[in-house]
Amino acid sequence: MALLLGTVAVVAALVAARASALSSDATDAWQSALRTEVKRATAAIEDIRYLYQAELPPTMVILAGRVQVEELRAAAVTSPAASVLAMEAEIQAGVVAATEGAFELATDPAYALPDGGLDLGRRLADLRMETPDLVALDPGAIAAAGDRLGAKAGSMTFALLPLGVAALLGAAAQPFGRARRWLLGGGTAALALGAAIALAVEALA
Repeated sequence: MALLLGTVAVVAALVAARASALSSDATDAWQSALRTEVKRATAAIEDIRYLYQAELPPTMVILAGRVQVEELRAAAVTSPAASVLAMEAEIQAGVVAATEGAFELATDPAYALPDGGLDLGRRLADLRMETPDLVALDPGAIAAAGDRLGAKAGSMTFALLPLGVAALLGAAAQPFGRARRWLLGGGTAALALGAAIALAVEALA
């Protein structure tokens, strides 16, 4: 009886400790998933902010400047003030040339659409791929791992039910002397079942 109760206590303590460790690991994984999601979202927002606040406005000014240069040069062909218009065109062309080199969106033909617009989707994708490690972040996978650990911790606690029965039967063997053999046998079987459940969960879950 003492051996049974001692064994039950040890196995129950091990199962409880393992379940607690799994639960802690699950919580850590969920917190890590949240931090990863925030990190990924922050990187995406920063790329969007750069494109639409830092790069697109000056690019639009550059494109407008190019149009003005073309119009001034065209007007200079037939205008009486051709020299003035030509000079203005060259000044405007110099301003455009001095600023456009700082903005890839304005100079890379890959972002130019046939209708004269800009392929902002492609530019944003290229900006995102400048930090592939941030793009590759997968908070969903981390959260899924946490879910698996949490489910495993919950399943591990099922082993405590037969272990509790084993402890109850072992304790009952003392006052009920005539049924002691049956009670100890049942307690041993319940102990074995609890241990088997814990091992199965550890190996398969």
